Amino acid sequence: MTLEILICTYNDRINQVQNVLMQPAHNISYLVSWQQSEGYEAPELPAEIASRDDVKVIVVNGSGLCNNRNNAIANATGDVCLIADDDITYIPHHVAHVVEYFELHPTLDVATFKYESRNYPKDYPSYSFDLRQPVKGYHVSSIEIAFRRQSVQGKVWFNPLFGANAPVLNSCEEAVFALDALEKGLSWFFFPYAIARHEHATTSDRLAGVPATLMSNGAYIYLAYKDGTAPLRYVLLAWRACRNPLKFFTALRHVLQGVEYIKKNCIPALQ
Repeated sequence: MTLEILICTYNDRINQVQNVLMQPAHNISYLVSWQQSEGYEAPELPAEIASRDDVKVIVVNGSGLCNNRNNAIANATGDVCLIADDDITYIPHHVAHVVEYFELHPTLDVATFKYESRNYPKDYPSYSFDLRQPVKGYHVSSIEIAFRRQSVQGKVWFNPLFGANAPVLNSCEEAVFALDALEKGLSWFFFPYAIARHEHATTSDRLAGVPATLMSNGAYIYLAYKDGTAPLRYVLLAWRACRNPLKFFTALRHVLQGVEYIKKNCIPALQ
């Protein structure tokens, strides 16, 4: 089986992609989805990228991280695909084993792994589990996701209403992607195996208390919890975000704004 690493980058951040690339390795290739904003004057590809036979670069116009990820997924050709950003580094001898998880588990559609970080460490369970029975406190990050291409391509996409540079909601795109995959019956397991290093704060961490993040989480709760517990979860989210009673109702207002937004604009992740 082949592994294809799907790297999403934007405008001048193409110059960072070379730091993601590992030494050429058998059965590992890269697809770089280079998103370019309106009016952007693209430079020539950095030589470190252009000279690599194992790297393919495709250009997509517009904005929105989810649109960029969807472009990468649509153009992928590897047996197993690994989602990447342009600010991570891989642990080469660990990445090489990603395909083995899919070979050892023939019915596995999606797998989530770990990343390491000195500056922003993330807590993970120490054991593997099925995402249909999630562990409390666990959340998915995009750069942890690998998938069997034939299971995902044409079936599951990142919802462009969520994520960086989306019109309103700035995060939760990974959680919505996971929700969509599980609702479509895909199998998804977490494996406590570190494959990458990431030394930057995630959007959810950097912007935890801003209105767009609260709205994103409110919208996700609305989509994810149809068991009647959503209203309580809205309140708990606002309470955790702002313990000061004077600010609680402001936080709750933003959460509910996200709910109303997704009710009015909800579109399926797959178009």
